[in-house]
Amino acid sequence: MIHRLLRCFGLFITGVVLGTGCQPDNPVATDTCRLSGVTDQLVETSGKLTDETSWSATYGTAGVNTITTRTASQTATFGIELSDNLPARAVNGQDVVAMSYSMSSLPVSATFTRGGTVQSTFSMQYGAGGVLTRVVESRQVLPANSLTRQRDYTFTYDAAGNLTTERDVFTLRDGLTLAQEETFTFDTRPSPYVRFAYRPLLTVVALAMNMETVPGRFWHQLAPTALLSYNLNSDGSRAEMRENSTFALTYDADNKLTTREQTALLYQSSVPTPISKKNRQTFGYSCE
Repeated sequence: MIHRLLRCFGLFITGVVLGTGCQPDNPVATDTCRLSGVTDQLVETSGKLTDETSWSATYGTAGVNTITTRTASQTATFGIELSDNLPARAVNGQDVVAMSYSMSSLPVSATFTRGGTVQSTFSMQYGAGGVLTRVVESRQVLPANSLTRQRDYTFTYDAAGNLTTERDVFTLRDGLTLAQEETFTFDTRPSPYVRFAYRPLLTVVALAMNMETVPGRFWHQLAPTALLSYNLNSDGSRAEMRENSTFALTYDADNKLTTREQTALLYQSSVPTPISKKNRQTFGYSCE
């Protein structure tokens, strides 16, 4: 309870209002409808839908009970353990994500272990209103077929709290650094992720399970309508474009986003013509 009181006091003195005030940190009071699942499917030229990634959550009286992540190669269901009404651990068999807090309801670090062996550690930083401004994953054990030992994500927001830019820096095992940047434009209606109370935990679990490459998506206040992605030079300036995506959004009568149709042009330095790719993201909700 002390974490929540300090958090609410911080929002009061900064004059920040996030959705329903301090309620987003309360897993029960975020809304009568809470985000319960997201599925990302490839739309093939024939119209066939093929699942690429998905995640889902179940709820109980105390808040989120489980988070399940799915990719083509794995499914993992994490049971959520609370301490002082905050998510302390997410447990899936031998896989454990442990969250650490300072004097607020926002975790400042996390550790991902498998069978008692540390796989990755995470550090998190936040800005006004509790928005995530940086998350750094340092890997002690590299996942299969990966050469990346550190992933560093930074997020920039506009004055209204909308995430406008994500910058990703990847440090490889040999010390080589690769960087990219994404910029977003927005609709006037809310992102589905504002209806999920445990966004720091979801961010860490998605990164630990290697199902997320643009974690800023969890921190949008308004639903994005377009994304531009660029490779970055060593001085931080933009190099060639990587992706140009637009999103067609469908809402229900309560302004909950239900479907997002993504049309992407993917650029490769060795290929003069971009590759076209279409995806469909669907969003489900648990309503009381």
